[in-house]
Amino acid sequence: MTHLSELSTRPQPDSETVGASIEFRNVGYRYPSGLHAIDGLDLSIAGGQSIGIVGPSGCGKSTVLSLIAGLREAQVGDVLVRPDQSGRHLLSMVFQKDTVLPWLTVEQNVRLHYSFKKGSGERRRGLSRRAIDQRIRELIAMVHLEGFEKAYPYQLSGGMRRRVAVLTSVAAFPQILLLDEPFSAIDEPSRVAIHQDVFDIVRELGITTVLVTHDLAEAASMCDQVYIMGPRPTSVFSKHEIPFGPERDMMTLRERADFLELYSRLWRDLHLQIDASHESESTRDDAEGSH
Repeated sequence: MTHLSELSTRPQPDSETVGASIEFRNVGYRYPSGLHAIDGLDLSIAGGQSIGIVGPSGCGKSTVLSLIAGLREAQVGDVLVRPDQSGRHLLSMVFQKDTVLPWLTVEQNVRLHYSFKKGSGERRRGLSRRAIDQRIRELIAMVHLEGFEKAYPYQLSGGMRRRVAVLTSVAAFPQILLLDEPFSAIDEPSRVAIHQDVFDIVRELGITTVLVTHDLAEAASMCDQVYIMGPRPTSVFSKHEIPFGPERDMMTLRERADFLELYSRLWRDLHLQIDASHESESTRDDAEGSH
């Protein structure tokens, strides 16, 4: 168990705080309607690793996140989530929809996690109000929102609200962070800046991250591995190792020749699966029309 001291309010990754590992073993899932969403899915995500999941629309990417979160249960195979030894809160999620509470300020939104004295909150661990205040200041500084602590969401830009949404999810220092296309509605410059903030936070805090996205550049810049998924019922079509290491400058990375070459490989595989998805849908439509 990792205990947080008054002098060091931010947990430091070590042998106990590496993030939970996640494994899918031949997982299959059908929706209650009978629609076959996932078939024979194998994934292996090491603690502290960041992976991206990209695939055709409707192939079941978000369903993978639901299975990790325990919101759905696989009917075939196993979904194994192995916590690290830190005793930290297990899992948080950032959704596409803005979940920042509009009646609370930036600071109050982030502080909300510490208001829950039961469960794995910091008050239960004995962290003082002073230490909590320091932790909140550190978190706000990590996403460059100093000076906006007392601002309400309506006073912030879309990118700033997304930063607050991320902070409310990482305030608990979870072992796993699930990202379901949380940056899709933000303009490109703001999106790249947030990519940098989130990448730095999960590295520093030792958080295992699973990102579902349609943005190949986002996946290639933020992740250690990118999985290209096939059409529904989905499984892994290809797995790509990302070679850029833990020290990344998101602004300059996209200008590099090796980044552009990687992007091209990802696009080729994704394009193949989009075509396969269209063919599969056409075949289903023809079959239904023949009855």
